[in-house]
Amino acid sequence: MSAEKLDVSGKMCPLPVALTKRKLDSMASGQLLEVIGEGELEFDNVQRWVKNNGHVVVEASNADGTFKLLIKKK
Repeated sequence: MSAEKLDVSGKMCPLPVALTKRKLDSMASGQLLEVIGEGELEFDNVQRWVKNNGHVVVEASNADGTFKLLIKKK
């Protein structure tokens, strides 16, 4: 199954969280979403929101100021 993609690069909190929520709301349960962005705060906040809302972070990487999260919708 291929993942939907969402690029939140250049966006500051709370926008990456809001955009991730909007995208996940439009997806079916079990689908994968790959979120790409920048910033330590944004990386932490998106992950926290995902976990607090019952979704699963399948993979998370953060290197050179760029992060990538693979999220499975609940």
